[in-house]
Amino acid sequence: MVVCTLVASVAAADTVVDIEVDGNSKTTDETVILIARLDPGDEWNPDVADRVRTELVSSGLFKQVEVWWDPVPGGVRVHITAKDKHSWVIAPTFYNQPTNKGGGIGFGENNLFGENEKLLLYAQVATGDSFFVAAYVDPSIAGTRLRWQYDAFLKTGRVIEYASPAAYLDDPRPLRVSRLNYLNQGLRLGLSLWKGLSLDGRLRGAWVSYSRVELAEGATLADVTGDPMATELPAPGKEGWDVSTEVLLGLDTRANWYGLSSGDRIQVSYERALPGLGSDFDYSHLEVRLEHASRYLLRHNLVVKAAFGLGHQLPFQQEFLVGGTAMRGWKNAQFHGDLRATFNAEYSIPLFTISGLAFRALTFWDSAYTTFVDRADPSVRNYLPDPDVRGTAPFKNSVGVGTRLFMRQIVLPLLGLDFGYGLERRDFEVYLAIGLTD
Repeated sequence: MVVCTLVASVAAADTVVDIEVDGNSKTTDETVILIARLDPGDEWNPDVADRVRTELVSSGLFKQVEVWWDPVPGGVRVHITAKDKHSWVIAPTFYNQPTNKGGGIGFGENNLFGENEKLLLYAQVATGDSFFVAAYVDPSIAGTRLRWQYDAFLKTGRVIEYASPAAYLDDPRPLRVSRLNYLNQGLRLGLSLWKGLSLDGRLRGAWVSYSRVELAEGATLADVTGDPMATELPAPGKEGWDVSTEVLLGLDTRANWYGLSSGDRIQVSYERALPGLGSDFDYSHLEVRLEHASRYLLRHNLVVKAAFGLGHQLPFQQEFLVGGTAMRGWKNAQFHGDLRATFNAEYSIPLFTISGLAFRALTFWDSAYTTFVDRADPSVRNYLPDPDVRGTAPFKNSVGVGTRLFMRQIVLPLLGLDFGYGLERRDFEVYLAIGLTD
């Protein structure tokens, strides 16, 4: 078939009369068409063909996508060839990060029943966070614009609280070590509104408790309580039920071309505790997230992210955290607050590809400003001394380099290795993840 001849014979704008799908061994024809966002009767032109191709590649389900068309009475017949990726993986994982070393095993299915439904089961045991997570996502209920998701997150984690930053050039030391148990389940219902615009609502509930609270090495009770006469070490916060509802409004125009992203995402979320449904906590927080991705020189990728969050009466388990993989060059969760502003820029380039394995190198800049502006009631949160730090002390930055390993035949990246340098602490940290790195 000579595609260019057929394309030339089509009018600048025509009507889709029929859609034929082939090459798909697992994904159903209906799902391919649903992902392509194409129906008989739609307007058709070369720009629509490019959009359909981008939608299918961005779904992450197909290793090869071709779109062409030929004229038929009344319009055009669109042909879509979509060859499936291997959609599921069972893999061990290994993590070696500041204050968190361990591993686990997970099962991820990105195309359940051939209908673009997602299933994740993952368990991990580590020095920091040990947890089990299960999630199921149906992106289109019975082919409609409605979607739903169930998730469970059962965690027991060692949380190290660090002293409040006292100066811009500072590396806060650990003071209190707690084991936080957080047993959470949630249900989300969403609606795709128009061209990447979506609205979601989520109801979730968790049981929060502490199984151990200790002083960090070298710390004293006075360091934690601010009281030289203190005789008892308090937990960071109270135990109880944490029940809340969340509303999310988002616009997502990103496209992902085999690991390279382009486009924009804007998301605004508001979460409110529900004492009327049994929550022992009463708080709220607002978050705004922005992301812009651009492709350069065919395979170079720049991704810029910014976020702002502000909370009211946040309990310990809901505070904003900074450090670790989101702030490379600093310890995990080294900074807590109810106000957080972050910025991240990451530029990646291709190194080489061997039999479908793609190696990429990246460089990054991470910045954050994190502090407390609205202390929760003392019956809810036992703060470390001087949490409401102002000025430049809460402003921290890091730079670094890293690498990623992708396999085109499957959906998930297999390896991530980052070297981050905390500018204000003047020290390096290494972050290694092998397995289900996303």
